[in-house]
Amino acid sequence: MTTPALGLQLYTVRNSELPLDALLAAVAAAGYDGVEAVGTQGVAPEQLRDALADAGLTLASAHVPLTAFRSDLTALIKAHRTLGTPLLVVPWLAPEDRPDDLAGWRVLGRELDGYGRALAEEGFALAYHHHDFELAAMEGGDGLTALLEAAAPEHVSLELDTGWWAAVGRDPVAGVHGWGRRVKRLHLKDLVRDQDPPWVDVGDGDLDVTGVLAAAQANGVPWVIVEHDAPSDPIATIERSAAKALAVLGRG
Repeated sequence: MTTPALGLQLYTVRNSELPLDALLAAVAAAGYDGVEAVGTQGVAPEQLRDALADAGLTLASAHVPLTAFRSDLTALIKAHRTLGTPLLVVPWLAPEDRPDDLAGWRVLGRELDGYGRALAEEGFALAYHHHDFELAAMEGGDGLTALLEAAAPEHVSLELDTGWWAAVGRDPVAGVHGWGRRVKRLHLKDLVRDQDPPWVDVGDGDLDVTGVLAAAQANGVPWVIVEHDAPSDPIATIERSAAKALAVLGRG
């Protein structure tokens, strides 16, 4: 079994006042192998590419809104070829884009399959990142399952978010084992369920961090990516979360 690399979703540090170079240096100093970007972090692809190289960080993947796929796929591919992004992730659906039945989720799955096929021809891969609404029970199943079953695994993989998975009462360990090799990125997000907002640093909440990371390793998940949606001190959060994850992975 291969130990997964540890990444940081840069959404976690969106409120940091550090300039990009200093911010990425702090991420590297905390022990992360790489990052998952939000698009191109609001800078030119070349600037982000060079800043990551200077910090010694790998670009694991990038969150790209569905609107960008729908509006200009060619421009999207060009930007991420420059940046060197291996995997693009649809991170969230606006309320107006959320299907209200399983048939609608299947339609969306087929749409994403088309994007995934086009990206594969250009050397990229595509994944879908869920929140809680995709996991809500519908007659006959749930939206996430319908979406993924409508798309070929080689065209659309899953970025499973442990925090959202647990927030709806599901077991993230079972989720990783259930989707197995289709999980190409795992968001390591911890929570305290009776707290609002529920998010806490990795290791400070209800998440079975050891079990989740063991499941990721057993299923060949290549990247585990720390995320915290609302940290009060982003740099302290990324340091504490990395220390916990690395210790469990045997790298601390």
